[in-house]
Amino acid sequence: MNSIQELYFTDKDIAVRWSQVTEDFWGDIKHETLGAVKRLLETTMDIEVQDLAGARRWEHCAKRANYRNGSYHRSLWTPYGWINSMKVPRIRSGGMSFKAFDRYQQRTEQINCMITDMFLSGVSTRKVKEVLKPLYGQNMISASTVSAITKVLDAEVEKHHRRDVGDDYQYLILDGIYLNAKSPVCARRRCILVVYGIKEDGTRELIDFRIARKGESQTAWECFLTSLGNRGLKGKNLKLISIDGGKGMMAALDFVFPDVPKQRCWAHKLRNVANHLPKRLQKACTGQARDIYDADGAGQAIKAFKIWSKTWRPIAPKAVECLEADLEDLLRFYACPKVMWIKLRTTNIIERVFREVRRRTRPMSCFTNVKSVERIIFAIFNRQNNIWKDKPLK
Repeated sequence: MNSIQELYFTDKDIAVRWSQVTEDFWGDIKHETLGAVKRLLETTMDIEVQDLAGARRWEHCAKRANYRNGSYHRSLWTPYGWINSMKVPRIRSGGMSFKAFDRYQQRTEQINCMITDMFLSGVSTRKVKEVLKPLYGQNMISASTVSAITKVLDAEVEKHHRRDVGDDYQYLILDGIYLNAKSPVCARRRCILVVYGIKEDGTRELIDFRIARKGESQTAWECFLTSLGNRGLKGKNLKLISIDGGKGMMAALDFVFPDVPKQRCWAHKLRNVANHLPKRLQKACTGQARDIYDADGAGQAIKAFKIWSKTWRPIAPKAVECLEADLEDLLRFYACPKVMWIKLRTTNIIERVFREVRRRTRPMSCFTNVKSVERIIFAIFNRQNNIWKDKPLK
C-alpha cells in the first residue's frame, strides 16, 4: 500500500524528483563521456605508435622501425572535463609527439579558445577561474595562466591597429583615459587615446586606440590621427568632432582636420565652470546652465545663455567668463540633425566605455606591461563594438 501511495506526487515532489533525475543523468553522461574521450585518445596514441614502429604490439617484423618502451600516465583538461591517469605510450628512441596534443600541453586548444572568448566577452582574468570551477569541479587555472593564454590576442590587437578604417564617418568623438602600467624602471601612468566614430547610417564603433607614453600632447594626438588618415580616415565626410577641450588635442585637430568644426564637451566645460564657484553655488549655477544646451536651437540657446549670464555674472564673473569664452564651440552641435544633438554635445559615449575599462581594471593596481594594457582595452572595445553592431543610432 505504501509503495502505491508513493506514486501520487505533488507538483513540488515532481519538481524535486525530476531535478534529481536530471542531475544524475547529466552526471552519468559526463562520466561516460570523459571515459569515452580518454579511451579515444589512448587508442589514437596507440595507433600513432604502431604506425611509427611499423608493427603492432608484440609483432615480430623485419621491417620494424622502432620499439615500444612502456608508458606513463598524465592528465589533460578537455572541454568535457579533467581526464586523469591517461596512459601515454613511450618509444625506445624517445621524443614521441602526438597529433592530439603537444608533449607538455595541459589543456586542449578548445579550452584555450574558450578562455580567450570569455576574456573577449568581458570576463576578467580573475573571474575566469570562478566561472570554470562549477563546470569542471576544481581550481585548474589561475589569473596568471589566463593572462598567458590570452597573449594569443596580441596578433589580433596588431591586426586591429593596422586594418583599413575607411572614410565614411560623419562624426568623431575623441577622449583619453589613464591607466597604470609597469616600465623597466617603475610603474607609470599611461594615457590611452581613443577615437569613436558615427557613420551616416547610424552605425558606430570605437575605431581605434593608442597608448601615448607622454600623455595627451599635441604630438601624441597628431601621430594617432595621422596614422588613422594613412589607413583611410581622410575626413572628407566629417561634419563635426566632439572633444573634451584639451589643448594638445585641439592643436592636433587644427593641424590634421583644420576645416572640420569642433564641438566642446558640455560635461567637461561645466566641471570647469564649477571650479570657479564656491561649493554652495555649484549645483544651482551649473544646473541653470543646462538650459543652454537643452534649448530647441542655437538662437534659443543664446537667449538662455544671456539669461544665465545676467543672473550669475554679478555673483561669479569668472564662472561666466569660463563658459562665454568657448560658447561658439559649445553650440556647434545645433548645426547637426536634431536626433544627434544629445550624442554630440558631450563625450559621454566614450566615458561610458571608460567606466567599463575602470571596472575591469580596478582589481589590477598596475598592469605588468604595455602589451597587457592593449589586450584588455582591445577586449573591452571589441565586445562593445559587437554590441553596437546591430544597434545603430536612430
